[in-house]
Amino acid sequence: MARLQCPHNDALVVTLCVKNFDIKRILIDQGSSYEIMYYETFKQLKLEDRDLAPITSTLVNFNLMPEWPVGKIILPVKAGTMMKYVEFLVLKVPSTYNIILGRVWLHAMRSVASTYHQMLRFSNETRVIEEVLGDQSCQNSSLS
Repeated sequence: MARLQCPHNDALVVTLCVKNFDIKRILIDQGSSYEIMYYETFKQLKLEDRDLAPITSTLVNFNLMPEWPVGKIILPVKAGTMMKYVEFLVLKVPSTYNIILGRVWLHAMRSVASTYHQMLRFSNETRVIEEVLGDQSCQNSSLS
């Protein structure tokens, strides 16, 4: 188990399995009403633009201005033993993160996220409590 570096004011950043790839630098954002995947990550998952479904609305108040997603895609995301299909809006803007998971995913997982404890907790289908620890070492590292 990784040791929590204290004191800290870190966001909760985790590594999860998306489409059978371990993806680092996933921001757990309880304030986001959308799940976001950045285009560079989309391409690293060996996906093509033709895999995207069209989207006809903008994201408002994203990076302080409206952003047009390139499209949307549904992909499996696995945390511990739990797997949920997630609809991502794909954005072609620079980011220090690969993915942002927001309230829709958090609610689907019935999870509790704690930036203070650097941990995500949820009960699986057999009601066993599982944990995903934050990766503080990813806070200032590269995207991969």
